[in-house]
Amino acid sequence: MLLAARCASCDRPGASPCRACHAGLLPPAPEPDPAGLAGLVTLLRYDGPARPLVARVKYRNHRQGLTWLATGLARRVRAAGVPVDLVTWAPTTDRHRRTRGFDHAELLARVVASALDVPCRPVLRRLPGPAQTGRPAADRRAAGPRFVAVASLRPGARVLVVDDVVTTGATLRAAVEAVVGAGGRAVPAALARTPAPRIRSTPWSSCPTTRGAPITSTVQPPEQRGAP
Repeated sequence: MLLAARCASCDRPGASPCRACHAGLLPPAPEPDPAGLAGLVTLLRYDGPARPLVARVKYRNHRQGLTWLATGLARRVRAAGVPVDLVTWAPTTDRHRRTRGFDHAELLARVVASALDVPCRPVLRRLPGPAQTGRPAADRRAAGPRFVAVASLRPGARVLVVDDVVTTGATLRAAVEAVVGAGGRAVPAALARTPAPRIRSTPWSSCPTTRGAPITSTVQPPEQRGAP
């Protein structure tokens, strides 16, 4: 039985994101790249309707939202003029992979690679350690995750390293460092970036009527381009 499509942000029937939620999505705030993540490519500001949109992809495997987000990130990479030879991802913890039944970063990376028409393969393994979600920012920076390369890279290969959200940057930075250590040239990318507190918007709840600056320059509402 086929289930009706629902918006991953507000859970209303229809495309994901719906037009109202899409209108509330904002591009990343104009902030300097985090330390160790020069050239960071991101699609959204992790605020307002972007938060439930990304969360349902991450925790509930919302495939329609995933496709829309990953395709949008690929368009942002193209718009930035960033050359890419290979796409990989920052793996989640083994515990999360077992409990969820999937690695959301891998799913994102594979759709991004398909949209860019380049190969996607696992390059990194995450070493045992705590997940970043829910930890204070200072703890994340002081003791971030650790990755090791498990695949050889052509020297100088331009590797797009995909993650979901950049807050402190600790996870993506550790993944980038592992790729560079394996001989690649890492290009960091994430679906969204958490803005600094001073520029966060007011709390959002379901299909806002107050519109932000939409991101239609690189991503269209699913209704305009045909929902997957």
